[in-house]
Amino acid sequence: MIRRVIQWTILYTLLIGGAIVFSLPFAWMAATSGKVDRELFTRELRFLPITPAPAAKSPYLDTTFFRYVKGQYRQELEPGLERLARESKFIPPTDLAGPGAADEAYRQIAAGLYERLSRTLPQETWSAGPAAVLDAAAKQVNADLVRQVFDEVGRRLLFGQVRVRSGQFQETEIGRSEPFASRLENLTPDCATLVNWTDDHVDCASVNYDFTSRDRIVLTRTADLDFDAGAFQRVQLNIRPDDSWHELWLTVECGGQRYRAERAVPLANFAWQTVTWQLPGEDDHSTKIKSWVLLKPADDSGDCLKDPRKIKLTFELARTSPAGAWWSKLTLNYRRVLDAMPLWRYLATSLFLVIANIVLTVFACSLVAYSFARLRWPGRDLCFVLMLATMMIPGQVTMIPHFLIWKNLGFYNTLTPLWLPAALGNAFFIFLLRQFFKGIPRDLEDAARLDGCGFLRIYWHLMLPLVKPSLAAIAIFTFMGVWNDFMSALIYVADQRLYPLAFGLYAFSVQVGNDPLLTMAGSMLMTVPVIVIFFFAQKYFIQGVTLTGIKG
Repeated sequence: MIRRVIQWTILYTLLIGGAIVFSLPFAWMAATSGKVDRELFTRELRFLPITPAPAAKSPYLDTTFFRYVKGQYRQELEPGLERLARESKFIPPTDLAGPGAADEAYRQIAAGLYERLSRTLPQETWSAGPAAVLDAAAKQVNADLVRQVFDEVGRRLLFGQVRVRSGQFQETEIGRSEPFASRLENLTPDCATLVNWTDDHVDCASVNYDFTSRDRIVLTRTADLDFDAGAFQRVQLNIRPDDSWHELWLTVECGGQRYRAERAVPLANFAWQTVTWQLPGEDDHSTKIKSWVLLKPADDSGDCLKDPRKIKLTFELARTSPAGAWWSKLTLNYRRVLDAMPLWRYLATSLFLVIANIVLTVFACSLVAYSFARLRWPGRDLCFVLMLATMMIPGQVTMIPHFLIWKNLGFYNTLTPLWLPAALGNAFFIFLLRQFFKGIPRDLEDAARLDGCGFLRIYWHLMLPLVKPSLAAIAIFTFMGVWNDFMSALIYVADQRLYPLAFGLYAFSVQVGNDPLLTMAGSMLMTVPVIVIFFFAQKYFIQGVTLTGIKG
């Protein structure tokens, strides 16, 4: 009894350990798809994404940014680095949220200086001890360096230019001649203020908010247009988010119609970016990278602005919860993937190819295998040997002849070469099904023949139901082959509108400059259907590959 328990323990330990090992790449891909850019290129390898922390007040200090910096002498060096930061005459902004924010700022600057020194100072200096490191740091630390380090932990929501464009590329900059803090009217002065600010020589407005008493901040502006309101197409806002993961919404009124953003823009990261809101148009159905948020017509447009030369913009900053911030972060890259490539078009193409290939492969292979296994005809064994011999020919040998054949038939840049060859069967699947058919007792076939069944009725009503496990296995193999087929689309398809998902993902990766985060998210969207189908069909898959037929 003890021996059996030990055997089962070892067996299940190996199985569980193997499952964990083989699932690590998938888990890593899933975790990476939920990260933002700055989490990818770090010195320390992190498996899980950093927890987003929605700030109740801004501007504020991100005290987690340098938390994961490790190295020798850190505890000994940080007090000295903090002293050097204070002596540099850099003064942190006075509007930082939280008590003792200035002292905390110097502590975070010290951690940032340590991180920079660990990357720049030679190893000989570190080997000489903390005093030598501080002496070297004293020669490098100045007000500009301290300000650069502070910018890495200081979070501030900044609004830059707001531009309105027409479909004919006419542009109006909202409040061009006014200070940035006056370009938008603050309708919630009890919890937000707009302050003129300069960030790296860029003039802008700092949006200082406090969500402790209110969950929504409203900024609006009614402005004159340099073109007719009926030609309005898009709004663009230069913004530097504060990494708070709060939500930014836009409502537009012009030409007697009110438009609302289809979804919120999360205040993720802290680098300057341009957010674009755009009316529905032909570009929404093209293969272009969609870098805009759609503006949808609202139902309550009765009391909106009707002046043909004016426009009203309303920006709403909505507070998000920690759970909402997590959801925004985990779905951010997936939304970017859906915006950047026509996923549903690629998916529809792949589903068509999968269904066509499965139906044709199962029908053609089962019919040929039935003739090899159950029918007697001259040259049957020779033909079977010749068919098996084709399995020895590498696909690279027939690639060019196949291409020339399909091109001369006029099927280049169509989907036909990707599904019609399935009607000709597959040598390995035919061999697999032949072994199943040979395992079915002759008595069943003889009984059906005595009842008046012909060859086709025996094949359809008797043989196929008995080999369902093998047919399911073949369907799964075909699905995986077609779903992951990259080479065929690369050879035969040039029109991006006809790309299947595997090749479309490659084209998308090239379009976005091989961005690893977006590539991981796109790969996840492509991998999930395969995993789901395997879990639902694993019983038939196992039965099919073990070749367990009925024995007479």
